[in-house]
Amino acid sequence: MRITFVILTTVFSLSLGAQNITWQNVNLNVPFENTQAVFNLIDGFYSNIQIPEGIRVSLWSIEYKGSSEKATHILNFAGSKENLAKFESRKLSPEWDAYSSRLNSLTDRDGFAITAGVTLVRYNLDKWQETIAQSHQWKVKNPIKFISAFANLMSVFGDSSGYVSIGQTTHGVENGETHYIYATFPDLVAALDFGNSSSQEESNAVIEWLDATKDEEYTRSITRVMLKSWE
Repeated sequence: MRITFVILTTVFSLSLGAQNITWQNVNLNVPFENTQAVFNLIDGFYSNIQIPEGIRVSLWSIEYKGSSEKATHILNFAGSKENLAKFESRKLSPEWDAYSSRLNSLTDRDGFAITAGVTLVRYNLDKWQETIAQSHQWKVKNPIKFISAFANLMSVFGDSSGYVSIGQTTHGVENGETHYIYATFPDLVAALDFGNSSSQEESNAVIEWLDATKDEEYTRSITRVMLKSWE
């Protein structure tokens, strides 16, 4: 099954002409009164260091979430695994220690978390820097069926959607989630319109998707807004 899964995801990736990326999320719980200070600190740090080519750092505010999610912001790192590993190694410096210490003093440890994962399939790469994003999490029992069903769904919605990726959360999993779907939107109107179908073909595609994934466990979603990015 593992061999089949690798072949399947490779075929999808090749058909999209896209290189998969690795990502890391640092979830931060920022007290309201410290919001501007945290932004200024992060902006000051990442605006004044060399970020490896192909790596994007971005800071997001979480706007919609469930009651159990304590984080208010996400600091995201995305790029190739080699460059991310190289970037991580640069943290061993007095400048990083000072920045990290200050950030810890401005944030609440309750809600702090670090997760990481990898994309498997990506669509509409030209839209990946849209400033509103939604992440959906699943506990998937049958990944081949799940990814195949999503490919069928995107064959209908692909041209009308923003950047969309499906992938695996591989580090820092707390509630057993295995896969996610991540989608971007150009504005809040488009994000709030998520889930609506504009044609019978789209309605049928959604029904087929729901039927194909009915045995998988959907756990949560969050919607976030980008505050700034650094490259």
